[in-house]
Amino acid sequence: MQTAIAVGTLLQNHYKIVKLLGQGGFGRTYLAEDEGRFNERCAIKEFVPVKGQDHFSDKATQLFQREASVLYQIIHPQIPKFRATFEEQERLFLVQDYVEGQTYHEVLNQRKLKGEQFSEAEVKQFLQQMLPVLAHIHAKGIIHRDISPDNIIQRTTDRLPVLIDFGVVKEVVTRVQMAPTETGSVSQATTVGKAGYAPSEQMQTGRAYPSSDLYALAVTAIVLLTGREPQALFDDINFAWNWQPLVNVAPGFAAVLNKALQYRPSDRYQSVSQMAQALQSSDTSTSSTPP
Repeated sequence: MQTAIAVGTLLQNHYKIVKLLGQGGFGRTYLAEDEGRFNERCAIKEFVPVKGQDHFSDKATQLFQREASVLYQIIHPQIPKFRATFEEQERLFLVQDYVEGQTYHEVLNQRKLKGEQFSEAEVKQFLQQMLPVLAHIHAKGIIHRDISPDNIIQRTTDRLPVLIDFGVVKEVVTRVQMAPTETGSVSQATTVGKAGYAPSEQMQTGRAYPSSDLYALAVTAIVLLTGREPQALFDDINFAWNWQPLVNVAPGFAAVLNKALQYRPSDRYQSVSQMAQALQSSDTSTSSTPP
């Protein structure tokens, strides 16, 4: 992997690198200031070529830019606005708005230090705030593919969850990496999705549906409720989630989560509207239950 870009570097003559925010298998994320927009902060994602290659081919660059342009269709207050893609120094970059706040994973870890997790009411509200975001992208034919507490930020200004790091871009990079090389060989694919959060059909075959995102959202919900990672909640012998003994939640709410967590995609909610309606019905049934 190429070395990280130095702090102070100017990209495209106006994006000044402030600091490295993080890095993973697909590349790095930097905090930058856009000198062409009064030093407004933005996040710049650098994508890394497949192992053994120094840079993306011209064809790969065209594919990336064409496919990433799909993300420019997304205009939602809880999704960072995608601004641009560009290639410089034989590297591919994507620019988007910077979101001030902490990831839900960071918030959960802070609570765990105090012996606390997220309450049922908080997680219900979290789902009610996230489902319209997924409805928006699914209506455009976009599946996020990488929902987890690490990829949702609790925005400082209004405490709303903001969805970041679309796996669809990583999927494009994966497809680029899978393209035959000049020698005729095919590069090893990289799985898109986080182990424990992404459902089996996505991890094993690369296929993803709206129900795949709802599955990952439900896993995120039970992680916030229990304070445990998915690997500690999933019984891989019986292929079942074993989270309910760890928390006390209303049966109706548990039923909503358990349906979204079904192993087979056809057994889950098929759309955001189905899950949202079930969530609302669980609220109604709970409130109408006599004391």
